[in-house]
Amino acid sequence: MKLNKQLRKSVKRQVVIAKRAAKRSFRFVVFKNKYSRLIRKYAKMEANKAIKHGFKGVQNQIAIRPRIRLFSKLTLILIILLFLTNIGAGYLKAKEADIKVNGEAILVAKNNEAKNPDEILLQASIAAKRSPFNFRMPVVGGVISQGFSGYHRADDIAAAYGSPIYPLGGGKVIYVGFMPDGHGNTVIIDHGDGLQSLYAHMSRMDVGRGDVISETTKIGNVGLTGHTTGPHVHIEVFDNGVMINPSSVLPDN
Repeated sequence: MKLNKQLRKSVKRQVVIAKRAAKRSFRFVVFKNKYSRLIRKYAKMEANKAIKHGFKGVQNQIAIRPRIRLFSKLTLILIILLFLTNIGAGYLKAKEADIKVNGEAILVAKNNEAKNPDEILLQASIAAKRSPFNFRMPVVGGVISQGFSGYHRADDIAAAYGSPIYPLGGGKVIYVGFMPDGHGNTVIIDHGDGLQSLYAHMSRMDVGRGDVISETTKIGNVGLTGHTTGPHVHIEVFDNGVMINPSSVLPDN
């Protein structure tokens, strides 16, 4: 027990000694080094004396350090050159009308750009436009067997084999033929204003490329050409090259 008490006392004594030593070293570093003494010395002086002593100290440092002396000289030379350059530029600016090269006066272009150019007024108007579609089912008695989705960007209208197909609206036929990508016999019609409609899987095509047709023109018959599991017409609608939902232009029923 006595040994434990002696050990604890010894440890406490060492801790106290270490704290006192740390305080003394901190005071020496902060208050007793040459820089802190110099700061306190200047703080006790009057302002004029402090400035004089400070300037003298800077001169002494420059005198004993050749690199600082060289840098100071270069800095002074650069300042003088900059000052002389500004004076020369101002003099040449005032005399630029009198400067001549080979006896000819130099013409200096002036910036005549208007500081406040007239604003350009843009006007636009929105007007209603009649749709080229007739808003009717392209196959009489047909029903939508598969609608528009992310993986099927078209409408499939199921109908009896050989049923007549009519376009969604009037326009010009721009494609008639067999498409090997699964569409089979296909007709594409351009309705103007960026609208186009496509009709696929036909058994027969009754129009030719370049024909101008109306919504009452029979363009073909429902078939099974291409990739299909039953008689239907596959309809795609494009608005400026973007496929849109054909149901948006078909009747609700």
